[in-house]
Amino acid sequence: MFLISKKKAVFFMKIIRILALIILTVLIINIFSGCGKNYSLLQTPSNLSVKKDKARVKTYGDYYVSPKGDDNNSGISPEEAFATVSRAQRAVREQIAKKAIPEDGITVSIMAGNYSEYNLAFDERDSGTESSPINYCAYGDGEVVISGGIKLKAEDFESISGDDACRLSDEACKNVRMIDLSKYGLTREDYGNLYALGAYNTAEYYDGDTTGPNQCELFFNDTRLTLARYPNEGNLKTGEVLDIGDAQEPNAPAPIDETWAQRRNQRGGTFVLDNDTYERVKSWKTLDDVWAFGYFYWDWADMSTPIQSINDDTKSLTTKYCSPYGFKEGCDYYFYNVFEELDAPGEYYIDRENGILYLYPPDDPEGSDINLSVTTESVIEITEKASYINLKGITVESTRGDGITVSGKGCSAEYCTVKNAAGCGISVSGNGNRIADCEVKGVGKDAVILSGGDRETLIPGENIVENCYLHDFGQVQKTYIAGVNISGVGNLASHNEICNAPHMGIYYTGNENIMEYNNIHDVVLQSSDAGAIYTGCSLSTYGNVVRYNCIYNIGSGEFTPNGIYFDDNSSGQTAYGNVLVNIPGYAILVGGGRDNTITNNLVINSGNVLNYDDRAYDGYHNDGWYAKNCKAPDSRLWQLYEEAKELNEKWDHKYEGIDKMHQDYSREEDAGFAVNPSGSVVKNNIIISKKGKIGFIADSVNEYSDTSGNGVYKLRKALKEFEDADNGVYVFKEDSEILKENPDFKQIPFNEIGRR
Repeated sequence: MFLISKKKAVFFMKIIRILALIILTVLIINIFSGCGKNYSLLQTPSNLSVKKDKARVKTYGDYYVSPKGDDNNSGISPEEAFATVSRAQRAVREQIAKKAIPEDGITVSIMAGNYSEYNLAFDERDSGTESSPINYCAYGDGEVVISGGIKLKAEDFESISGDDACRLSDEACKNVRMIDLSKYGLTREDYGNLYALGAYNTAEYYDGDTTGPNQCELFFNDTRLTLARYPNEGNLKTGEVLDIGDAQEPNAPAPIDETWAQRRNQRGGTFVLDNDTYERVKSWKTLDDVWAFGYFYWDWADMSTPIQSINDDTKSLTTKYCSPYGFKEGCDYYFYNVFEELDAPGEYYIDRENGILYLYPPDDPEGSDINLSVTTESVIEITEKASYINLKGITVESTRGDGITVSGKGCSAEYCTVKNAAGCGISVSGNGNRIADCEVKGVGKDAVILSGGDRETLIPGENIVENCYLHDFGQVQKTYIAGVNISGVGNLASHNEICNAPHMGIYYTGNENIMEYNNIHDVVLQSSDAGAIYTGCSLSTYGNVVRYNCIYNIGSGEFTPNGIYFDDNSSGQTAYGNVLVNIPGYAILVGGGRDNTITNNLVINSGNVLNYDDRAYDGYHNDGWYAKNCKAPDSRLWQLYEEAKELNEKWDHKYEGIDKMHQDYSREEDAGFAVNPSGSVVKNNIIISKKGKIGFIADSVNEYSDTSGNGVYKLRKALKEFEDADNGVYVFKEDSEILKENPDFKQIPFNEIGRR
């Protein structure tokens, strides 16, 4: 027998324990590397977006406009140019009235420069025909800018003085500059009051001057500046909630108070401030017109409210406006419009009583472009009676309203830029209108609103937004805004790049709309219960198609949103051929619903992969959390059922799935009973994840729908199946084993996705 000393035995035992600990640690790391948001192993999808220079319009026009022109000129040559676009519009109208439109239409060529014109409204008097359109085009080199704002001159700013100087820190006093807005003829009516922000604000339920247009804003070299706030970065957290206030859905999710919307002046909520925040607030001279902006219950429900009062005994704050869901401890918020907090570069404050604007400049004002948005209207509006009017190469900026509104027929905006609007960038309705090769950035709400078509008759709108770069939107309202917000019937969002926003890339509702070949990334940065492409809460919006989109790198920090999200029983949706990479939540999340088709999608490195729950089935049959929406015969789901039935009757029973739905309680287990997740197809998808699992599909979905034939693979092994995963090209090799094992899977046209 081989013997060792006791001392050596102890030594070897220590070595064994250390090795075991190392092995265990490695195993734990490998296990948990599939959890949380750790996507550094995968390259961002590439070869999706191709930059394209603005196309030059033709070098001549029928009329010319120049900043050096004169409205008394003839306008028929660059040397005889008009000074304003509105004067050229008048000349075009006169020509149209004489029925003297040339065969190839009329072109107004606008020379580079800044035009302080806004609410340029075009109607039937300005219209062309399909073969003879009316064109308003940028001419020659340089940028043509039509602005709804006022440019402030650096030399008009002065050092801060007077009683207000003592309210600022010494450092702020050295740097803050002030300007008297009356020098520009501006009055209180021009810069207006502050009104509530956010998708879920409740200001309309209060008496007095509580609702109005978007606030004026200050821009410095094309950057939206910040109304003086605390804290300067990030958010505070609500403390203990002493009073949830008068909530529509108290202690959500819970039954809704059906009388809430009929009441006025509901009680605000009260929550405790942390000690530092309490001391900070108490140091402010006044709380008049100080506001709090936050997500006071859900991270998808933003709102703002004036401060009602501070209670010194409890160190608590009471809001003037209630939150529809009440208040919850630990939610994000911040204060804004606080003069004393004008303490950081890029902040400003307007003394609305005296018309003084205070600015802490982010850079030297000399030589900088400082712009105050003034108009509350769209800078350019093509009204519903207008037709065949085209905008080309024009930049629109600085409005408290929307940038461009198009609601006519056969109109277009091409190679245009819209920036620095408090509302949305471009709003499109009407019929047969097209937005193409445009850039929208720095807007307060949606980048593009795309509607049109008639849901009563299913007549399509045929409006299009394509090949556009839509980024940095949702800078004022943070939730329920999107790069493209689609409604109506038969509209198309195609080949756009959508990025850098707090909420959704695409939000849609309606019927027969198509969202295809879009490159969507770095969206839903400030919400978890949301999707890069989202629709929700309908049993009637059949026929929409989500195909060949690439969605990647969404969410941030603690926020873990989803890729494609069919929420709250959305039915009749189709999603195929989509590529979803580095999604921190579910790549595809279906919240109940019927007749959904989810096929041929490629999911790579998603946190939770795929989820198809049965919230309505579970709520009805098992008293699950959704029961309040589907248990009673007149509850929300059954109201949606009635709506779907009525519409499908008008549509001559186009959608078989709606026809099959019923509310016959004697046949609760039947596939047609509306709460049952029937008729869906979830198959032929390829799922590649660290865990090598498909995610969650409810038993009732497996029972009532077809969920077979999905290929599931572990990430590390599957990456070698792609042509060039190391460089973000997620196209399978022709001899890929995964393709052989999934013969019905069709290669996705990966390199065709994005701007062309």
